[in-house]
Amino acid sequence: SRAETAKTAMALRDLAIENDTVGSFIVPESATAEILKEEGEHASNADLKELLEYGFGIHHAGMTRADRNTVEELFENKHVQVLCSTATLAWGVNLPAHTVIIKGTQMYMPEKGKWVELSPLDIMQMLGRAGRPGYDTEGEGIIITQHSELQYYLSLMNQQLPVESQLVSKLPDMLNAEVVLGGVGTIQDAAEWLSYSYLHVRMLQNPETYNLSAAEVADDPEIMQRRLDLCHTAALALDKAKLCKYDRKSGVLQATTLGRVASHYYVGYESIATYNEYLKPTMSDIELFRLFSLSKEFKFIHVREEEKLELAKLAARVPIPVKEGLSEPSAKVNVLLQAYISNLKLEGFALVADLTFIRQSAARLMRCLLDIALKRGWASLVEKALHLCKMVERKMWRSQSPLRQFSKLPDRIALLLERKDIPWERYYDLKPADLGELVKLPKMGKPLHAFVRKFPRLELSAHVQPITRSLLKVELTITPDFEFDVKVHDYSLLFHIMVEDVDGEQILHHEPFMLKERYATEEHVINFNVPMQDPLPPQYFVRVVSGAAP
Repeated sequence: SRAETAKTAMALRDLAIENDTVGSFIVPESATAEILKEEGEHASNADLKELLEYGFGIHHAGMTRADRNTVEELFENKHVQVLCSTATLAWGVNLPAHTVIIKGTQMYMPEKGKWVELSPLDIMQMLGRAGRPGYDTEGEGIIITQHSELQYYLSLMNQQLPVESQLVSKLPDMLNAEVVLGGVGTIQDAAEWLSYSYLHVRMLQNPETYNLSAAEVADDPEIMQRRLDLCHTAALALDKAKLCKYDRKSGVLQATTLGRVASHYYVGYESIATYNEYLKPTMSDIELFRLFSLSKEFKFIHVREEEKLELAKLAARVPIPVKEGLSEPSAKVNVLLQAYISNLKLEGFALVADLTFIRQSAARLMRCLLDIALKRGWASLVEKALHLCKMVERKMWRSQSPLRQFSKLPDRIALLLERKDIPWERYYDLKPADLGELVKLPKMGKPLHAFVRKFPRLELSAHVQPITRSLLKVELTITPDFEFDVKVHDYSLLFHIMVEDVDGEQILHHEPFMLKERYATEEHVINFNVPMQDPLPPQYFVRVVSGAAP
């Protein structure tokens, strides 16, 4: 872990001081000593500051880019003799060494929810840093591991371990992606597609591992029947989850709306089946957070005994109540997601790793839920899901000031604005002097006014014309009324155009609208048709909502 790099380097330094062997790592009053002293003063990491003057260094992703570059340069030029780093250094940074020591061979894997042994490939990659040709004539690799794993790591030196295919566990999702793309239309196509995979190669070369008998391979040299069986099983799973339509007689496979959404957002078929079961036209924030936490992407996240106390403290601090007991994995996912949005600090290493894993999937899964709601035309749910997407992406709650999205805004100013009970729409009418007066800091008036002007705001006008008794033509004119800034908005901004019924329950028409930077000052005219309901409603509502923050 990141903290462990500093602890290990400190322990080695203390040992060198105790045994009076610091001179082995750095010659006193030499040019190296001066360079390290100078660089140590400029380092922003407190641990690195303390270690550099003794010839020891640390390297991990939690350090600033400047500190990491400094350490890499010092180690490459042999000023730093000992470097303690996380595994990322061996994977991503090309730094040769004479000796590589791997301290502990277990790493926490949130995907499986447990500590696992490093793979042989990772071990070889790390040891490969030692004695690089062109830099050294020889190298040493030392592995510190448990006695039970000794034979496993010795075998790495003596024999090659074959790489087996893991496709079977992900076959339904892979097949769904092919059906959506149009590359596979029947079960025969699917079996043919599977013949181009590494799974097919390994099944032919190592049939026993994949439960194929010698007789089966002799009768069917191309294992066509096994491929058909695998694809049939995957197609049945997709059909049951409503990701595709599978006709067992003809073998035809047809993509569904849910299947397209799953493929677009890389969401597993089991998660989509869960969403399909629990999604309703109207849901509260509590229910949406709970549904997110039931995603099968998190099925390997478990609650450990030592985490329960910290989880209980976090649950007391997050704003959305969690109904399940904290021993439930879904409650842990729910609490960690809310802790991420709330920017709460975590203590346990495994808990931080789980949070990182949840964070990596959160925006994608929330967008998936939003897309399903949009496809079903559920106006209330779309609004809730869109708010959740923005909260996850911007790490802030709706109750907080939208101006928090600007990193240059000081926290104390944001807190002052949150205490004022002023509707957001009012901010557009305030002048710089009014905003300065609002926060009791006149000099903040102009920056605040500039921030407010950068929020997406559109002027709308609609021209409506009936075509038939059941069809209405709408000509929508959109005029941007904000300051487009590439640093804030990138080069384009997504908006959702929605036409809702008189009750605001059903979306009758939806289409995305992309506002590009080069056209940010122009009028945009969009034409679309909306079905008319019977009896004729008194009105429809046209809404254009920003699809991304701010």
